[in-house]
Amino acid sequence: MAEERQELDCVVVGAGTAGSAAAYHLARAGFQVALLEALTLSEAGARWVNGVPPWMFDRAGIAKPRHPERRGNGFPFILQGKNGEGRIKLAESPVWNVDTRLLVARLQDLARKSGAGLFERVRIRHLDLESDRPVCLNVEAQTPEGIPANLCLRSRLFVDATGFSGAIRHLVPEISRHTPPVPRSHLCLAAQEVCAVKEKAGARAFLEKNFLRPGESLSFTRLSGGFSALMVTLAKNLEEVELLAGAIAEGPQLKGPELLKKTKEENPWIGETRFGGTGQIPLRRPYDRLAAPGIVLVGDAAGQVFPAHGSGTGIGMVAARILADAVKGKADPGSLEATWAYQAAFQREYGGLLASYDVFRRLSQSLSEGEVETLLASGLLTENSCRAGLVEEMPRLSPSDLLATLRGAVVAPGLALRLLPALARMPLVASRYRRYPLEPDLDRLKSWSRSVARLFGENPDVI
Repeated sequence: MAEERQELDCVVVGAGTAGSAAAYHLARAGFQVALLEALTLSEAGARWVNGVPPWMFDRAGIAKPRHPERRGNGFPFILQGKNGEGRIKLAESPVWNVDTRLLVARLQDLARKSGAGLFERVRIRHLDLESDRPVCLNVEAQTPEGIPANLCLRSRLFVDATGFSGAIRHLVPEISRHTPPVPRSHLCLAAQEVCAVKEKAGARAFLEKNFLRPGESLSFTRLSGGFSALMVTLAKNLEEVELLAGAIAEGPQLKGPELLKKTKEENPWIGETRFGGTGQIPLRRPYDRLAAPGIVLVGDAAGQVFPAHGSGTGIGMVAARILADAVKGKADPGSLEATWAYQAAFQREYGGLLASYDVFRRLSQSLSEGEVETLLASGLLTENSCRAGLVEEMPRLSPSDLLATLRGAVVAPGLALRLLPALARMPLVASRYRRYPLEPDLDRLKSWSRSVARLFGENPDVI
């Protein structure tokens, strides 16, 4: 098979939500774009239901989803500990449940209609570098029509949207040396399924046992010990149930797929799986460096995940829009100035938010089951702060929230002494990100990276 050579402006690798959104926005900005996927296009990205705050669609420049892509919103949300002694209930969840399979398909279609070329079943052979900058990606691929092709894709900009694996960033030393591996203590193994209900009487008994009504979403925390969670949402007609399970990879607790399997075994009223999937989700602040000449990272590959609950769907789309805005109109979208503009814009606008919640996530991960129950029951964690976490915004505490926190500190002083310093550190972290270097200057970035690392008590990314 002869090799086909293409001259492009941008090559996006990974056709999930972040990658497809990036291809769409870059193509709309007037660039010649190719979107590559290792699987078939219909298998790309997450294959489950994900909660997405509606404001993120607006910020990402993507039309809000409609039924059936949007499966529901406005349902009550309940967070409780393993034993149910601590419980916080929101009368209305601030997020929309979105079928990411349909969202990915919509974004891919938008990219295609905007002029991007789509390829599937892509196998990377090698990436050519010139002066440490990627310039040509050599792949075996198929068109959506099933036509095989050997491609030599010369491009000014490569976008790594391959998720946790970071398939492209590992091939570029200038970026890989500043993106250290995610340790198992900061890695979530998650699984989600939408299942039929085969026995409504059993489903009603589950609701009664947990003081729920159909349509309410119950999230158990520390269900299998350690940092683990399970969320169950029964449809109002009791014909379908959504299950979401996740746990930190390190430790003896059941991981997401195991916890989901155990839940189904213990609840025989849950029937066959209709769809779902599994994933490895990095729970760390975004990498301090998201770009180098010729390459940028978006989505999970960049660590652009909300650490408190592991959702990256919305923020990945937002990052894609920020990328396109940063490089629009540039003759060379992969230049140092263009790629640095992207990372500086993202870090200053959202890096502090994600990093601040990473402070809270690390604290909560260290709490025992009893401490989590106390946190939920004492008032130290309020409805407003829970809502802010779900909608992925910094909490804005009202006077009543502050009063509840003070009362909680009296009830649980030992826990308050652990919690309050972390809460005080969150705005310090956020302010540090607002001072991310605007202009290309690796020495200043190294200094900034060291200052952030000190707040987390770990080694800096940029060395």
